[in-house]
Amino acid sequence: MARPRRFGQEDGWGLAASLAVGLVLVAILLGTVLMAQASSKARVMERSSDLREVEQLGRAFGDKVSLANSALLAGGRSLVEDTALPRQRFHDTSNRLRKRLTAPEDRALVEQVQRAEQAHEAALRTLGHTPSSAEEKAARERLARAHGRVREAQAQLEKKVQARLREENAAAVTADHWELGLLLLVSALGLGMAAALVWVLHRRLHPLRREALASAHRFQALVEGVRDYALVLLDAKGRVASWNPGAERIKGWSEAEILGRPASTFYTSEEAAAGQAERDLARALKDGRLRLEGWRQRKDGSRFWAEVAVTALRDEDGTPQGFSVVTRDITAQRRTERMQELLAEAGRVFHQSLDPDLTVAELARLLVPEVADGCILYLLTPAGELRPRAVTHVRPEREESLWESLRRFPPRDGMPPPVWEAMRSGRSRLDVDVAVDDLQDASENPEHRVLIERIGIGSSLVVPLRAGTQTLGVFVLMTARGHRSFTHADQVLVEELAGRAALALDNTRLLREAREAVDLIAVTAHDLGNPLQALQLLLNKVQRAQASGQDEGVRKGLVAARGQAQRLGQLLHDLLDLSRLSSGKRLLDAAPMDLGELAREVVERFAESAAQVESTLSLEVQGQLVGYWDRIRLDRVVTNLLSNALKFGRGHPVRVRVAALDEEHVRLSVRDEGVGIAPEAQRRVFERFEREPSAKAEPGYGLGLYIVRQLVEAHGGTIRLDSVPGQGATFTVDLPRMPRAVEEPSVSGPVVLQ
Repeated sequence: MARPRRFGQEDGWGLAASLAVGLVLVAILLGTVLMAQASSKARVMERSSDLREVEQLGRAFGDKVSLANSALLAGGRSLVEDTALPRQRFHDTSNRLRKRLTAPEDRALVEQVQRAEQAHEAALRTLGHTPSSAEEKAARERLARAHGRVREAQAQLEKKVQARLREENAAAVTADHWELGLLLLVSALGLGMAAALVWVLHRRLHPLRREALASAHRFQALVEGVRDYALVLLDAKGRVASWNPGAERIKGWSEAEILGRPASTFYTSEEAAAGQAERDLARALKDGRLRLEGWRQRKDGSRFWAEVAVTALRDEDGTPQGFSVVTRDITAQRRTERMQELLAEAGRVFHQSLDPDLTVAELARLLVPEVADGCILYLLTPAGELRPRAVTHVRPEREESLWESLRRFPPRDGMPPPVWEAMRSGRSRLDVDVAVDDLQDASENPEHRVLIERIGIGSSLVVPLRAGTQTLGVFVLMTARGHRSFTHADQVLVEELAGRAALALDNTRLLREAREAVDLIAVTAHDLGNPLQALQLLLNKVQRAQASGQDEGVRKGLVAARGQAQRLGQLLHDLLDLSRLSSGKRLLDAAPMDLGELAREVVERFAESAAQVESTLSLEVQGQLVGYWDRIRLDRVVTNLLSNALKFGRGHPVRVRVAALDEEHVRLSVRDEGVGIAPEAQRRVFERFEREPSAKAEPGYGLGLYIVRQLVEAHGGTIRLDSVPGQGATFTVDLPRMPRAVEEPSVSGPVVLQ
């Protein structure tokens, strides 16, 4: 803004000198007039006070005379005591008058009054002691003469004081006349000086005023023309006093809405609650100027990364007048800078973390709020279902809406379409501006639509997590409606982060499987060694029994040896299935089959084993149980469940039941009446190498139920356990007749599930 022109040096000094001289003369004249007026008024007041003292002197003498007469009528015994107080007042007043009156004739009159009073006092005392009537009469005459002299002297004194008062009043009136004339003169001089000053100001300052107004208009146009910066003026209390169009564009509030509101309105809710705005203004007031960067909040609640300069404004005396705040939205610049930082930080986190859940949580933390306002991370379960593993949003209430929507309306195949499309194609999907109609189409019902609209999605980005040829999950990122939109730069960044995250998750899986493979070698060596050793001992026993001709011993030894061979065979089958499951591929030879027929074959196969452990084995088959399954794998499922039931339910009935749930699902349940499984152990029996020892059964290998769960989930089914300790256990398997992950081919053959 251009600065106004100043006066020339000569004109400035001349005007200043003239004003100074005029002001000094006026001040001296006014001071003299005021001092004279004050002195005159003081003298008038002094004479008035003298007159009041004279009057008080007369009243004191009158009181003395009245009390003396009363005492004389009473016999005169208390004359002195009764008149002491008024006489003392008389003497005090007369002494004050002597000090106040400085003229000799005035003092002489006061002394005359005092002498007359003393004569009156002497006559009064004499009258109080006269024994005869003749003496009393003479004393009364002297008292009357003394009383008259006191009154006469007092009257003369009063007359003299009144004369002095009249003289002072006359002098005061004369002084007032002079003062009036001087005031008129001063007023005329002041009017002349004012007229001269007005003329000078008009001639000299009017051009400056025009230039100042023009400069102000130019500055206002400049401020209003700035669109990329928010220019805000705050008062001394930190409230908005001025607001330019750039501030309205960046922050969303109009000038009428924001004027008078505190600076904390622009801070995030967390920083505003912590008093960060007040601390920043205090720092700016202390240092004069403050530059900072951080998140700021718009009217709609969205956030942007801002560069802020706060300057304290002071007057000429240094008194704080307010603050100027210049804000610039550098979110795009910050995003570009943060891309490299995020990639570096993600690399560090992914290489250090061996916990998949921690990797997922860290990835969501990196993306919100740096890249997006909200994030949902889906991971693919072994059963081929997408489950949300991490959900976050910058606004807590919208994060709750996300969780509620996912809990009540979990994603199914085809819902929402972009998620499954990214899963199948392995390609990202960017929606710069999400239409409201698209959100409505993605909702299942009006209630679901309300939850989606509450989240307020304005832009979305769906990115798959791919490691090699496998898709492990999907990222769903979103921004708030009315906030910024995703760009292709964001897509490239998120795809890079998703690739690194998928690689980290896959590396974590491989490392875990490698460790489990080492554990498997140790467990397998131990579990294979026990039945082999037992088999060798049994064969030696059979050999000795055969040599000695003991046929019964040979028969029992062969039966026991066959049991150990069955254990070895079951372990080998489990290890084979485990190796296939660990390879990441589940080979299913799917074909139409009857589950009831399969269950009957397995039950007949275990009839002899059930008799050996003194358990009754029963089977119940209901309805048509034909489905599209892998017969060999389901044989392993029924075999392992029945073997487990006979091991822990020996001596008790074991029941197998197969029934149709509906047209699309069947249910297999295996129930034993054995020792049962403790509640804390029920959550881990389906994990690898988990064993539950029992007093009546030797421990297994810890693989059977794990393989059962894996094979059931490979068919798209579920398995659950219901057990009460001491009351047995029930394993329930629900299978779809046509597994979701299996598409029925025209010719039956092996199907590979990724």
